[in-house]
Amino acid sequence: MATYSIYYAGLSLNTHQKFTLSKAITKIHAEVTGAEAYFAQLIFKELDLHDFFIGGVLLDEPHIFLNGQIRAGRSEQTKKQLLVELEIAIQSVSKIASHQIWAYIVEIAPGQMIEYGQVLPAVGQDSVWFSTLPASIQTKLNYLNS
Repeated sequence: MATYSIYYAGLSLNTHQKFTLSKAITKIHAEVTGAEAYFAQLIFKELDLHDFFIGGVLLDEPHIFLNGQIRAGRSEQTKKQLLVELEIAIQSVSKIASHQIWAYIVEIAPGQMIEYGQVLPAVGQDSVWFSTLPASIQTKLNYLNS
């Protein structure tokens, strides 16, 4: 599963903006990577502007920092496309300038991740993995995917 942690300082994101951004990022992740929507989760954390420093200097304008952890196994082009589309979505929802948005993608080997009680599959093996899940979890994931 991709975990997107969004830290922001110097601005407020209301519940509607977080919802809109979570839907957009989930859609982007699914479309760009080919993974099911239920493989994306988002965590939002507002931090005080005085908790951020760049180059040892206190941040003087709003910023959003996105750290995305995804399963390893995707092409460089896919990861670049993912980053560009994520930045565009963040800018569209937050209305801050692109230079105020920093985004990172970190890859983790699927064998080093457990979700829904199961070690994650290699990229492209999602349907086989899904078929091994208990029926109750399959139902929940189908709902999340709709």
